[in-house]
Amino acid sequence: MRFLAYLQKTFKENVREWKITVLALVFGPFFVYMMYAYFGGASVRYMLLVVNHDQPVPAASGRLSAGDDLLAQWRAAKYPDGKAFFQVKAIADAEAGARELRDRSADLMLLIPPEFSLRLRECMEKKEGAVPRLTNYGDHSNVRFTVATAFADYVTYAYISEMAKITMPLQVEFQPIAAGRGVSEFDLYVPALLVLAIIMVLFTAAASLIKEVDKGTISRLILSRLTAFEFLGAIAANQVLISMASLGLTYLAALHVGYRSAGSPALFLLVGALSSLAVVAISLLVAAFIRTIFELLTVGVFPFFVLMFFSESMFPLPRLTLFRLAGHAFYANDLLPTALTVKAFNKILNFRAGLGDLAFELGGIVVLTVLYFFLGAWLFHRRHVRVR
Repeated sequence: MRFLAYLQKTFKENVREWKITVLALVFGPFFVYMMYAYFGGASVRYMLLVVNHDQPVPAASGRLSAGDDLLAQWRAAKYPDGKAFFQVKAIADAEAGARELRDRSADLMLLIPPEFSLRLRECMEKKEGAVPRLTNYGDHSNVRFTVATAFADYVTYAYISEMAKITMPLQVEFQPIAAGRGVSEFDLYVPALLVLAIIMVLFTAAASLIKEVDKGTISRLILSRLTAFEFLGAIAANQVLISMASLGLTYLAALHVGYRSAGSPALFLLVGALSSLAVVAISLLVAAFIRTIFELLTVGVFPFFVLMFFSESMFPLPRLTLFRLAGHAFYANDLLPTALTVKAFNKILNFRAGLGDLAFELGGIVVLTVLYFFLGAWLFHRRHVRVR
């Protein structure tokens, strides 16, 4: 009865303090729509600048304009979903193109030499000579330059091989590991955005804990003989409900903008619930070191950003392996259970993983949750309860 009474109390308080609850609920959907607007829901297109100095030449089959043909090949390069890989822009001034590369409004610039068609004709007719090199210009610190160069070179090799009847020394076959469909850049961000919705419960959970200390009601709860299990259990149950509501709204927002997943809904909800408990456990640790709601909204922002950035909810991080277990690497940022959640959601939603495929991630989330709960409960009792 005490558990149900306190559960009702914390629920009413979350409803009464609706601003922070609404923020936790809409934070995930907001980022879904923002990221969708940024990526446009489509695959990434790379800006390709081309300075075409090629001079067409007569050939046995007619007029050979290899430079123009190569531009057409780059424009024709497409993703499996049929969308263009490159946005090709022909320019006359290489200096202007270099400025666009420095500003990163373009990813790659190629220079086609004047004798390109002539040398290619010699390869086609006499089977001798070498096609002159294309010159690539770009910023090596720009990751997009590396990707654009690799694909542009591949298209060029394929064109030259076909025109000169040259057999490529190696044929590579691509087999996708994603079952049933290709994924866009936005699709790859969806699992991390879903985890971001769960992380937001850090504030509502810590607020439910610390306001008992801030208002002095923790003493009344002790006198009421409310056990630690009932106290933490009621707060955890209430916060998991808020977290799952936020997760559901975020997932619906992703579906609204075109995201599709064939993964198991039950497995997705299971991982979401366990991860919500993990964030509640972390919020218990946070509450142990602060005493007021004001401190939560200032100092408490730091652990929130730690979870957000080091869980790879924003961008990928370098891998620092701590140990290996049963063929799985446990990285430094996996000490945060939400980092394991990002991996688990990605496997479920984008790769149709089953329960057996998630044994490592689920085990890690459970172990870390139990560890953080015990550590947080001990610290919270030591700092806020025992002294009373």
